[in-house]
Amino acid sequence: MSDLLLNVAATMSRSRANGPGVRAAIWVQGCTIGCPGCYNAFTHPHKSVKLMRPVEIAKWVATISDIEGITFSGGEPFEQAAAITATIDEIRLLCGPKFSVFAYSGFEYDSLMKSEDPIVQELLKRIDILSAGPYINKLRDTNLLWRGSSNQTLQYLSERYSRREEEKWTKESPSEEYALDKNAIHFTGFGGPGSAILKSALKHLNQTQP
Repeated sequence: MSDLLLNVAATMSRSRANGPGVRAAIWVQGCTIGCPGCYNAFTHPHKSVKLMRPVEIAKWVATISDIEGITFSGGEPFEQAAAITATIDEIRLLCGPKFSVFAYSGFEYDSLMKSEDPIVQELLKRIDILSAGPYINKLRDTNLLWRGSSNQTLQYLSERYSRREEEKWTKESPSEEYALDKNAIHFTGFGGPGSAILKSALKHLNQTQP
Protein backbone atom coordinates (compact mmCIF):
# COMPACT_ATOMS: atom_id res chain seq x y z
CA MET A 1 0.00 0.00 0.00
CA SER A 2 2.99 2.35 0.43
CA ASP A 3 3.21 2.91 -3.34
CA LEU A 4 -0.45 3.92 -3.68
CA LEU A 5 -1.26 7.42 -4.88
CA LEU A 6 -4.60 9.19 -4.71
CA ASN A 7 -5.48 11.31 -7.75
CA VAL A 8 -6.89 14.48 -6.20
CA ALA A 9 -8.95 17.03 -8.12
CA ALA A 10 -9.54 19.52 -5.29
CA THR A 11 -9.56 19.90 -1.53
CA MET A 12 -11.33 22.08 1.03
CA SER A 13 -10.00 22.24 4.56
CA ARG A 14 -13.30 23.15 6.23
CA SER A 15 -16.74 22.31 4.86
CA ARG A 16 -20.18 22.17 6.47
CA ALA A 17 -22.03 21.11 3.31
CA ASN A 18 -20.53 17.64 2.92
CA GLY A 19 -21.53 15.61 5.94
CA PRO A 20 -21.97 16.04 9.70
CA GLY A 21 -20.26 18.94 11.42
CA VAL A 22 -17.19 20.66 10.04
CA ARG A 23 -15.11 18.41 7.81
CA ALA A 24 -12.18 18.38 5.46
CA ALA A 25 -13.21 17.42 1.94
CA ILE A 26 -11.37 15.77 -0.92
CA TRP A 27 -12.63 15.49 -4.49
CA VAL A 28 -10.92 12.70 -6.37
CA GLN A 29 -10.23 12.86 -10.09
CA GLY A 30 -11.80 10.31 -12.44
CA CYS A 31 -15.30 8.92 -12.88
CA THR A 32 -16.54 6.50 -15.52
CA ILE A 33 -20.20 6.97 -14.54
CA GLY A 34 -20.38 10.53 -15.85
CA CYS A 35 -23.93 11.43 -14.78
CA PRO A 36 -25.45 14.04 -17.11
CA GLY A 37 -25.84 17.32 -15.24
CA CYS A 38 -23.24 16.40 -12.62
CA TYR A 39 -22.07 19.48 -10.73
CA ASN A 40 -18.48 18.21 -10.73
CA ALA A 41 -18.08 17.30 -14.39
CA PHE A 42 -14.50 18.64 -14.32
CA THR A 43 -13.59 15.64 -12.14
CA HIS A 44 -14.77 13.03 -14.67
CA PRO A 45 -11.71 12.63 -16.97
CA HIS A 46 -9.24 9.99 -15.84
CA LYS A 47 -6.17 12.18 -16.02
CA SER A 48 -3.47 12.92 -13.48
CA VAL A 49 -4.20 16.14 -11.61
CA LYS A 50 -2.47 15.96 -8.24
CA LEU A 51 -1.10 12.61 -7.18
CA MET A 52 -0.76 12.39 -3.40
CA ARG A 53 0.46 9.69 -1.05
CA PRO A 54 -2.03 8.65 1.65
CA VAL A 55 0.36 9.68 4.43
CA GLU A 56 0.78 13.11 2.82
CA ILE A 57 -3.01 13.62 2.85
CA ALA A 58 -3.21 12.41 6.45
CA LYS A 59 -0.59 14.92 7.57
CA TRP A 60 -2.55 17.73 5.88
CA VAL A 61 -5.79 16.65 7.58
CA ALA A 62 -4.04 16.45 10.94
CA THR A 63 -3.08 20.15 10.70
CA ILE A 64 -6.74 21.25 10.50
CA SER A 65 -8.16 22.04 13.92
CA ASP A 66 -11.64 21.31 15.22
CA ILE A 67 -12.97 19.05 12.47
CA GLU A 68 -14.78 15.80 13.11
CA GLY A 69 -14.06 13.97 9.91
CA ILE A 70 -13.16 13.72 6.25
CA THR A 71 -15.43 13.55 3.21
CA PHE A 72 -14.48 11.93 -0.10
CA SER A 73 -16.32 13.08 -3.19
CA GLY A 74 -15.48 13.19 -6.83
CA GLY A 75 -15.11 11.97 -9.31
CA GLU A 76 -15.85 8.48 -8.11
CA PRO A 77 -14.15 7.47 -4.84
CA PHE A 78 -14.77 3.76 -5.40
CA GLU A 79 -12.71 3.87 -8.58
CA GLN A 80 -9.75 4.64 -6.31
CA ALA A 81 -10.86 2.37 -3.48
CA ALA A 82 -7.39 1.08 -2.59
CA ALA A 83 -5.84 4.54 -2.28
CA ILE A 84 -8.79 5.92 -0.29
CA THR A 85 -8.76 2.93 2.07
CA ALA A 86 -5.06 3.50 2.71
CA THR A 87 -5.69 7.24 3.19
CA ILE A 88 -8.41 6.61 5.78
CA ASP A 89 -6.11 4.25 7.68
CA GLU A 90 -3.33 6.85 7.72
CA ILE A 91 -5.72 9.60 8.83
CA ARG A 92 -7.07 7.52 11.68
CA LEU A 93 -3.54 6.71 12.82
CA LEU A 94 -2.87 10.43 13.20
CA CYS A 95 -6.31 11.75 14.16
CA GLY A 96 -7.72 8.85 16.12
CA PRO A 97 -9.92 5.85 15.31
CA LYS A 98 -13.14 7.84 15.83
CA PHE A 99 -12.32 10.36 13.10
CA SER A 100 -15.38 9.99 10.88
CA VAL A 101 -15.61 9.25 7.17
CA PHE A 102 -18.35 10.37 4.80
CA ALA A 103 -18.24 9.37 1.13
CA TYR A 104 -20.22 10.02 -2.02
CA SER A 105 -20.60 7.43 -4.77
CA GLY A 106 -22.44 7.33 -8.06
CA PHE A 107 -22.81 3.57 -7.67
CA GLU A 108 -25.94 2.13 -6.09
CA TYR A 109 -25.40 0.87 -2.55
CA ASP A 110 -26.64 -2.64 -3.40
CA SER A 111 -24.16 -2.81 -6.27
CA LEU A 112 -21.28 -1.90 -3.99
CA MET A 113 -22.38 -4.41 -1.36
CA LYS A 114 -22.49 -7.16 -3.97
CA SER A 115 -19.08 -6.30 -5.39
CA GLU A 116 -16.61 -9.20 -5.41
CA ASP A 117 -13.69 -6.78 -5.24
CA PRO A 118 -12.26 -7.18 -1.72
CA ILE A 119 -10.90 -3.62 -1.62
CA VAL A 120 -14.41 -2.26 -2.25
CA GLN A 121 -15.59 -4.21 0.77
CA GLU A 122 -12.67 -2.91 2.82
CA LEU A 123 -13.53 0.67 1.93
CA LEU A 124 -17.19 0.16 2.86
CA LYS A 125 -16.08 -1.06 6.29
CA ARG A 126 -14.29 2.24 6.91
CA ILE A 127 -17.14 4.57 5.91
CA ASP A 128 -19.60 5.91 8.47
CA ILE A 129 -22.10 7.46 6.04
CA LEU A 130 -22.37 6.83 2.30
CA SER A 131 -24.41 8.99 -0.08
CA ALA A 132 -25.03 6.52 -2.89
CA GLY A 133 -26.57 6.41 -6.34
CA PRO A 134 -26.17 8.22 -9.65
CA TYR A 135 -27.29 11.82 -10.01
CA ILE A 136 -30.43 11.94 -12.19
CA ASN A 137 -31.17 15.43 -13.44
CA LYS A 138 -34.94 14.96 -13.80
CA LEU A 139 -35.11 13.83 -10.15
CA ARG A 140 -33.15 16.83 -8.88
CA ASP A 141 -34.27 18.01 -5.45
CA THR A 142 -32.39 20.81 -3.70
CA ASN A 143 -34.12 20.11 -0.39
CA LEU A 144 -32.40 16.78 0.18
CA LEU A 145 -29.70 16.32 2.80
CA TRP A 146 -26.32 15.66 1.13
CA ARG A 147 -27.93 14.40 -2.08
CA GLY A 148 -28.73 15.98 -5.41
CA SER A 149 -31.58 13.82 -6.70
CA SER A 150 -34.35 11.86 -5.01
CA ASN A 151 -33.11 8.43 -6.12
CA GLN A 152 -29.93 8.81 -4.08
CA THR A 153 -29.80 7.35 -0.57
CA LEU A 154 -27.95 7.91 2.67
CA GLN A 155 -26.56 4.67 4.06
CA TYR A 156 -25.38 4.44 7.67
CA LEU A 157 -22.55 1.92 7.66
CA SER A 158 -21.38 2.24 11.26
CA GLU A 159 -22.86 3.06 14.65
CA ARG A 160 -21.19 6.50 14.69
CA TYR A 161 -24.29 8.29 13.31
CA SER A 162 -27.99 7.53 12.88
CA ARG A 163 -30.98 8.76 10.88
CA ARG A 164 -32.37 10.32 14.05
CA GLU A 165 -29.85 13.12 13.59
CA GLU A 166 -30.99 14.08 10.08
CA GLU A 167 -33.42 16.75 11.24
CA LYS A 168 -30.62 18.50 13.16
CA TRP A 169 -28.19 18.20 10.25
CA THR A 170 -30.74 19.59 7.80
CA LYS A 171 -30.90 22.76 9.91
CA GLU A 172 -27.13 23.00 10.40
CA SER A 173 -25.70 21.95 7.04
CA PRO A 174 -25.88 24.45 4.15
CA SER A 175 -26.98 23.14 0.78
CA GLU A 176 -23.95 24.83 -0.78
CA GLU A 177 -20.94 26.90 0.21
CA TYR A 178 -17.85 28.51 -1.21
CA ALA A 179 -14.42 29.59 -0.05
CA LEU A 180 -12.17 32.15 -1.69
CA ASP A 181 -8.47 31.38 -2.06
CA LYS A 182 -6.56 34.14 -3.83
CA ASN A 183 -8.13 34.14 -7.29
CA ALA A 184 -9.76 30.72 -7.01
CA ILE A 185 -13.26 29.83 -5.86
CA HIS A 186 -13.76 26.52 -4.10
CA PHE A 187 -17.46 25.80 -4.50
CA THR A 188 -19.38 22.84 -3.20
CA GLY A 189 -23.02 21.92 -2.75
CA PHE A 190 -26.12 21.07 -4.71
CA GLY A 191 -27.13 24.37 -6.28
CA GLY A 192 -25.58 23.52 -9.62
CA PRO A 193 -24.23 26.00 -12.18
CA GLY A 194 -27.23 28.30 -11.67
CA SER A 195 -26.53 28.66 -7.97
CA ALA A 196 -27.20 32.11 -6.54
CA ILE A 197 -24.34 31.60 -4.08
CA LEU A 198 -21.91 30.78 -6.89
CA LYS A 199 -22.99 33.90 -8.79
CA SER A 200 -22.50 35.94 -5.63
CA ALA A 201 -19.02 34.47 -5.14
CA LEU A 202 -18.04 35.29 -8.72
CA LYS A 203 -19.32 38.84 -8.29
CA HIS A 204 -17.36 39.19 -5.05
CA LEU A 205 -14.19 37.85 -6.69
CA ASN A 206 -14.52 40.29 -9.60
CA GLN A 207 -14.96 43.19 -7.20
CA THR A 208 -11.88 42.31 -5.18
CA GLN A 209 -9.57 41.87 -8.17
CA PRO A 210 -7.25 44.86 -8.86
